[in-house]
Amino acid sequence: MNDLESDRLATLDPPAVPTHEPATIIDAIARAAADPSVDVNKLERLLAIQQQIMADQRRTSFMAALARLQEKMPQIAKSGVITDRDGRERNKFAKIEDIDRVIRPMCAAEGFSFSFDSKPAGKDIEYTCTMSHRDGHSETKALALPVDAGAGRNAVQSIGSTTSYARRYLLGMHLNLVTRDEDDDGNAQGSEPITAEQAAHLRTELAAVGGNEARFLNWLATESFETVRAANYQRALRSIDEKRRQKGGVA
Repeated sequence: MNDLESDRLATLDPPAVPTHEPATIIDAIARAAADPSVDVNKLERLLAIQQQIMADQRRTSFMAALARLQEKMPQIAKSGVITDRDGRERNKFAKIEDIDRVIRPMCAAEGFSFSFDSKPAGKDIEYTCTMSHRDGHSETKALALPVDAGAGRNAVQSIGSTTSYARRYLLGMHLNLVTRDEDDDGNAQGSEPITAEQAAHLRTELAAVGGNEARFLNWLATESFETVRAANYQRALRSIDEKRRQKGGVA
């Protein structure tokens, strides 16, 4: 080869080197499956790796969508009312239809759906709620409850009441739902704590009827008597009065 030919070849692009690099691990698995000489154990390990990668991707997508959803989720008004035997208001709660109206369009936009199931669990009923994402990941939460055999309910109504409560609670667990009184948006009158004298009065009255302090404060969604909201003071007193009337019931 003379110098002229050498110079001409030097200016040409080098020949392309054929590559067989798979674009994804799926390609590698497909090639391996078509090769009869490939070790089956290695192929199984490749499949396990791919499945784990896909599961991680689905979970990442699920958590990202959940974060976006919770950022936009509003508080839900408690429009449902529980009364005592005398018709007096004892407690308020967010109705399942109110929760559904708020969360359904937001969850659908992020690709979430829910399914419920139940089964006997001794004397209780175990309820489950599975939250699924369109990309494939799902998470399930469970809750065991006694049948809510309240006054004036037949057996079917008791099951219905328990199921409604379970659905509300499980949705709240999945979405970290926060409820509020309809007439109190956090800035309205009544959101400030009760006075020191009122706190002391509640503590004394509850002790007098043998109430459980931790359960009572949990029912009021607060950490101490001093942080009970003024809007809940009369409701707390009515609950204590009801316990006194029942002589041994739960406050």
